[in-house]
Amino acid sequence: MRIHKSGVKSVEFFTSYMQLVLKANITSVENLEKYMAQHFFQNDLSSLGPITLSNFKQALQIIIRDEE
Repeated sequence: MRIHKSGVKSVEFFTSYMQLVLKANITSVENLEKYMAQHFFQNDLSSLGPITLSNFKQALQIIIRDEE
């Protein structure tokens, strides 16, 4: 999936994106954060700014909570 790197990504964006990743590629939530860091952020979590990073972390917590 092609993602434009401009603009702030919302919590809803990350939640939806990570749910798709879990269904398509990743079999566990434990590997999801590592996958996102490598493939979405190119191993630099701060590359898209502090608001996007905060929204990513919030979305990850939602995904983790929903998987329990």
